[in-house]
Amino acid sequence: MKEKRYPLIPKNKQYLKLTVIIPTYNRASSLAETLETLINQTYNHSDFEVLVVDNASTDNTKEVVSSFASKSGGMVRYLYEPRRGSHFARNGAVKHAKGDLLYFTDDDVLAESNMLEELVKTLDIDPEIASVTGPVLAKWLTPPPEWVVNISGKSSLSLIDLPYYLLVSNEDPGIFSCHQLVRKSVLIEAGGYNPDIVNGEWLGDNETGLNIKIRKLGYKFAYTGKAVIHHQIPASRMTQEYLNNRWANQGNSDSYTDYRAKRYSAEELKRINCTFKKKIIKAHLKYRLLKLRGNEQWHMKQALTYYYKNRIRYNDKLIRDASWREMVLKDNWMD
Repeated sequence: MKEKRYPLIPKNKQYLKLTVIIPTYNRASSLAETLETLINQTYNHSDFEVLVVDNASTDNTKEVVSSFASKSGGMVRYLYEPRRGSHFARNGAVKHAKGDLLYFTDDDVLAESNMLEELVKTLDIDPEIASVTGPVLAKWLTPPPEWVVNISGKSSLSLIDLPYYLLVSNEDPGIFSCHQLVRKSVLIEAGGYNPDIVNGEWLGDNETGLNIKIRKLGYKFAYTGKAVIHHQIPASRMTQEYLNNRWANQGNSDSYTDYRAKRYSAEELKRINCTFKKKIIKAHLKYRLLKLRGNEQWHMKQALTYYYKNRIRYNDKLIRDASWREMVLKDNWMD
């Protein structure tokens, strides 16, 4: 594989090694908790900054960030992004970031104090590593129903806890955008995060798409078990309604990813939809049977019916709408 050559570190006062980027929307309270854990990292404070991207919040987000900016001696900065959608917030923040490394997280996570230090250290293992993650563990805000723990799956809640002390791979180990360190030069080369939710509508595959583009460029991924964050899970994410919506959105995301990879014709998409219709019937019958028997697996079977319905809707839009197909095939979202 061709050796990657990263840009030289600029020798000026504006340079910082790392920028933490946090998109936020109307979560001022949990954002404050997140910021508290970030300004108390063991990582050298003179080597990183925290950039909070306000994605058109209507609460007191700006005041919270201002308070932490003062408290941290300017380490925390505020940026306003009026376009609703976390990919707008993440990609738009890159041009304002002073760091050569970018760490993306969410406004409802709590980082262990050595998290940034462990992520950055992992890059030294192999110069081909472009992105690093670590465990994302659940912090239940209320006791979870047993079926949520047993059935819904870690991916439904953006959790990851691999059985490795360290993993370096040519494949994405399952990196979520709530816990992703990436080289700025590589993210720009890849064209940034693909779209996810825009104005309430799920459009694309977000970090999944970014990581596919990074892999195609020949870079590697890493996972370190020592860089831990805790994702706060409220009661609203422990319901069947949430699970159904989560898998409906996954249907959109997977259709987006699938079309980008295969470039299906209209006839091929129609045949795929026929298969999905059969799967809906099968999943629905299984859901009814399992529920009658009191088997908690019914929760996932019901969610799967929403998944396949949205795959059909998304594929139908790909068939009908040329501008939608053009959007799905777009690679560069940095503009």
